[in-house]
Amino acid sequence: MHRFQQLFAWCLALMLMAPLQPARAQTTLSQAQLDQLTAPVALYPDALLSQVLMAATYPADVAAAVQWSKANPSLSGDAATKAVAGQNWDPSVQSLAAFPSVLDMMGRQPQWVQSIGDAFLAQPNDVMDSVQRLRLQAQKAGTLKTTEQQKVVTQSSGGTTVVQIEPANPQVVYVPAYNPTTVYGTWPYPAYPPAYYPPPPGSAFATALVSGIGFGLGVAAVDAMWGGFDWHDHDVNINVNRYNNINVNQRLDVNRANVNWQHNPARRGDVPYNNAAVRGRYDQQRQAGLANRQASARPGERAGGTAQRQPSERDLARDRAAQSFEGRTGQAIPGHAGAAAARNEGTRPGAGSAGTRNPRPAGADHQRADQAAARERARNANRDSALRDAGNGERVRQQTQRAAVSQHHAPERAAGFNQGGMRHAGGELGGGGGRHGGEHFGHGRR
Repeated sequence: MHRFQQLFAWCLALMLMAPLQPARAQTTLSQAQLDQLTAPVALYPDALLSQVLMAATYPADVAAAVQWSKANPSLSGDAATKAVAGQNWDPSVQSLAAFPSVLDMMGRQPQWVQSIGDAFLAQPNDVMDSVQRLRLQAQKAGTLKTTEQQKVVTQSSGGTTVVQIEPANPQVVYVPAYNPTTVYGTWPYPAYPPAYYPPPPGSAFATALVSGIGFGLGVAAVDAMWGGFDWHDHDVNINVNRYNNINVNQRLDVNRANVNWQHNPARRGDVPYNNAAVRGRYDQQRQAGLANRQASARPGERAGGTAQRQPSERDLARDRAAQSFEGRTGQAIPGHAGAAAARNEGTRPGAGSAGTRNPRPAGADHQRADQAAARERARNANRDSALRDAGNGERVRQQTQRAAVSQHHAPERAAGFNQGGMRHAGGELGGGGGRHGGEHFGHGRR
C-alpha cells in the first residue's frame, strides 16, 4: 500500500509538471530556429554583423534611423554617421546610418529585427555559433570565398573552425546581397526555411542574384566600423579608437584598446522584450529608463515630435496689437499675421496637434486673404452702424468726419507701428530636440 501511494504521488507530480515543459522549451530557440533567423546576415563582414546584432536590441531606434535614412538618401559612410551624431539613438544604431541598404532591409522587416535582437540577448553564444555554422555551409557550397570586395579567413583551433569575413580594402565596405535559400546549398531544416529579404527594386544587384553573392557600391566607412567578434570566447568587442573617432560625445576609456559590449536596457524605449528570460533580466531597467526619458523630454517631444516654444507675453501682446491694427485699418502687418494665426490656430479647441486645423494660405495669398477678410468685417460693421443710426443726421455726420480723419492718418500709424520694433515673429518661434539620457556601452561581459 505504501509503495502504491509513492507511485501515485510520482505520477501526479509528472502530470503537474507536464504543462510546464512546452513553456520552458519556448524560452530557448532551437538550432534550426536560430539558423533561420541569422541566415539573411550571417555572411555580412564581421564588424557590420556585430553592429547589426547590437542595433537590433533597440528596435525603436532602428525604426527612427530607417526614416532618417529615407529622408537623406544621398548620405552614407562615415559622413552619414557623423550627421546623426546628435540623434538620440544608441551608437550601434547610429553606425548603421553608414549603410542605407542595411537600414532599408531592417526597415522592411521590423519583426525580424526584434526577433533576432531578442535572440541575441537571450542566447548570444548560440547566435554566434549559428553564424559560424552557416558560414561553413556556404563555404562547402562554394559561394563564400575571397573576392575583390571581401577577404574570407578560416582558422582551426582545438577542434573548432572559425570563419572570419573582412573587407578586402579596410577603407571600403561592401554589403553582400544573397538569397539564403540557395547560397547555403541544401537547407537542412525543411520545417524552418531561411528568411529571404530581397534588395529593393532598382538596386545595383536586385536582378544579379541567382545562387551566389552580389555586392552593391562600396561604402567609405572606416570609423563607423568599430565592432567585432571574439569568436572563441563568444564576446562582442568594440574598437575603442575607432569608436571614439566617430562618437566624440560618448567616448569610451581611451586607456583600453577594446571593451566588451553590453546591452543597455535604459535605451530600449517602449518596445518590450519578447523573451521571458530576457524580460525578467532587463524589463525593470527598461521601464525605468523609459520613464526618465519621458520625464526629461520637452513638451512636444514625448510623442516623438519636436518641441515648440510657447508664445511669451510679449508675443501675445504683439498679436493683440496687430489684430487691433488690422481691425481698424483692414491692413495686415506683413510677416506677423501668419505667426499670430498659427499660434491662435494651435490653441483653438479641437485644433490638431500640429496646429494645422483650417490651414491659412501663405505668402502673398495669405496677405490678400487677410485683407479681404478685414474689408468684409469693415463692411459689416459699417452696415450695422448705418442701420443703428438711421434717422440721426447729426451722428451720421460725426461718423463720416471720423472716418475721413482715420483714413488720412492710417498710413502714418502703420509706419509708426512697423518702425517701433515689430520683429518678424517667425524668427522667435522654434524649438528643437535635445539629447536625453546617456548612451551606454558596457565595459564587461554580458
